[in-house]
Amino acid sequence: MKHAQMFFVFVCFVLALSPFAARGTTFTLSDSALKSLDFDYTSGYPQGITITNVTDVAGPGVKFDISFIDPLYIHGKPPSLYWTSSIYGGSGALTGRDISSFDAFALKITLVSASGVSSPGEVGPIVVGALINQTQSDVYAYQPQVIAFNDLYNPASATSTTPTHASRIHLVGFNCSIPDWWYTPSTSPWDPQGARISLLVEPAPGAVVITPEPATLLLLGLGAAAIRKRQ
Repeated sequence: MKHAQMFFVFVCFVLALSPFAARGTTFTLSDSALKSLDFDYTSGYPQGITITNVTDVAGPGVKFDISFIDPLYIHGKPPSLYWTSSIYGGSGALTGRDISSFDAFALKITLVSASGVSSPGEVGPIVVGALINQTQSDVYAYQPQVIAFNDLYNPASATSTTPTHASRIHLVGFNCSIPDWWYTPSTSPWDPQGARISLLVEPAPGAVVITPEPATLLLLGLGAAAIRKRQ
């Protein structure tokens, strides 16, 4: 009986400590979570980038069609897109989620096409990354990965894993930018008249998948229905 009581106390002790267990797990976003991204974190500084279409493809992942009006220089700096669910704008469908048990956020990102074709002559390399706030503040980071067509050192697909110490989501999504350190405007493979690229963003293999809360999914669905009705 004494041993049974000691075992019961031990189990209770472990359960009490479990919320404070060391981090060690990576999370990623489901297709529904990826579709809920709706805010460009850089929208206060217009850079001539627009997401023109979002498609939930067959199988894992969501395809984002992105238009760069001027791929070379906007305000003296090549443009960047920070496509997020954020407390600073949009619906914030993923914000407030408890991520205290995770120590990293990851996404798999693939360059599908540029200007409608899968050709290295249509677009230069781009930098992508899984974007996440680092603490409870608005400080964010992403682990950059270079993806390109027919490039020996930079494949068309890469998984970005970004460490975080945040306990809740304030901002989460992905980054896509043109590397200003890669070339000069005179040697750029990008068309200065504009470029369109398609990215497939997928849940990272092996990571814990999170989805929007059921109530949030309902609100998003009602919002989409209202938009369709107005059209």
